[in-house]
Amino acid sequence: MSGVYQLEIKETEEELKKLLAIQKTASCKERVQLVYLLKTGHGQTISQTAEMIGHNRVTLPK
Repeated sequence: MSGVYQLEIKETEEELKKLLAIQKTASCKERVQLVYLLKTGHGQTISQTAEMIGHNRVTLPK
């Protein structure tokens, strides 16, 4: 299936919360926030979750 990306998030929700709190730049914070939202089930797909934080999947910070 083309375009489908499987993502395994190894960090726990608590670890991601801690990482989110210590980020210094907006782009780093957005990256961690995206992973946190996926981990907690608030977003089902990367595209949907990216829109939740105000980005398109293509324009996510790298």
